[in-house]
Amino acid sequence: MFQKLGIKRTPRLVMRVAGTAGAVVLFLSLIWMAGRAGFASLLTAYAAKANLPASADAAVSISPADPDAHLIRGELLETNGDLPAAINEYETARSLRPDDYVLWLSLARALELNGESGHAIAAARKAIPLAPFYAQPHWQLGNILLRGGRTAEGLEELSLAGTSNPTMMPDTIELAWRFLGGDAQGVQQALTPQTPAAHSALGRYFRRRGEADAAIAMYAAAGSDARDERRAFFTELISKKQFKDASELWAVDHSALTIGAMLDPGFEQESDPNEPGFGWRLGEKIEGLHLSLDATDPKEGRSSLRVEFNGNSHPSVPIISQLVLIEPHTRYQMRFAARTESIVSGGLPLIQVMDANSGGVIAQSEDFPQATNGWRDYFVEFQTGELISAIQIRLQRQVCSGPLCPIFGRLWLDNFSLQKS
Repeated sequence: MFQKLGIKRTPRLVMRVAGTAGAVVLFLSLIWMAGRAGFASLLTAYAAKANLPASADAAVSISPADPDAHLIRGELLETNGDLPAAINEYETARSLRPDDYVLWLSLARALELNGESGHAIAAARKAIPLAPFYAQPHWQLGNILLRGGRTAEGLEELSLAGTSNPTMMPDTIELAWRFLGGDAQGVQQALTPQTPAAHSALGRYFRRRGEADAAIAMYAAAGSDARDERRAFFTELISKKQFKDASELWAVDHSALTIGAMLDPGFEQESDPNEPGFGWRLGEKIEGLHLSLDATDPKEGRSSLRVEFNGNSHPSVPIISQLVLIEPHTRYQMRFAARTESIVSGGLPLIQVMDANSGGVIAQSEDFPQATNGWRDYFVEFQTGELISAIQIRLQRQVCSGPLCPIFGRLWLDNFSLQKS
């Protein structure tokens, strides 16, 4: 034919034509293979969505080297209760794509359901290095270990899952609590929290369980990240009259408290009296009342507390107060100094000592006079009961004839002390 067309056949031309024909064949083969793979992929997706084993079978038949087709077929077989066949499909899938942690976890699940706990653990362990920072491999392995009676190993894996994904930490803690019989210390040791988020999660859980000591330890370990939660927990402990626990939590962000010792007894430090806690604290907001540190003529030290009255206020509302830890069944003497100037009222101010546990009045000073000639020393003695753990020392007004009772004038307080007598 080449001769009829006037074309001289040469070896180079023959090779060129053969090469072109081979490329065409290869191209058509690739199209065919791509078509098969695409069709198999469609069948796989349809089988998964419609729960049709026949479609999964067809996908595997068309594309036997597709791990996704074997995965879906295995899942359908597992759903229909044929665990041995499902395991075979998962084995094939992971052999085709051995670096996919999802395939190892699917195999581990089916093996455990089939009663092969040891093999399930081995398969789940294979998934860990393939996704070391993912939570799911640790979570699944941890649960398999727990159900297999290997509690310590299981909780360790669950802790790693909670660290990777903090949203899993509450469930992890709950599982640890159940498996360890509500042992707060055991839960803490088993989970070995490593991050502020993990410490805070444990703190919240122990708080809900009423484990104050464990909650305080976890909130302390969380550092500055848990400052707001510590503040809320402190307020809760005070409201529940758990003063000893509250003092331990207070010490996380402040200096440790000493039983029987007041904080800033001479009003020398600038602080926020509106914050909850130990130390001097304001009562409810009262109109016509102003408090300040006064450096003019203190009894001792650099300053005293100046209280200016200028209007109506409810006599039963404490003006300023301080919680103090004390020993039960003990006799104490409280000393302080006061001076007044031009106080006019039907309900003069005084200092009261309250039982912080029961709210009852233990002792109180005499009413302050309308005016003093300089500083005057006062002392109040009282006996604590057997169930008391804290007292509240507060500046109060004497009861008036009506709910609103005007008061005008100035009062200074300084040099408080509390001692056993």
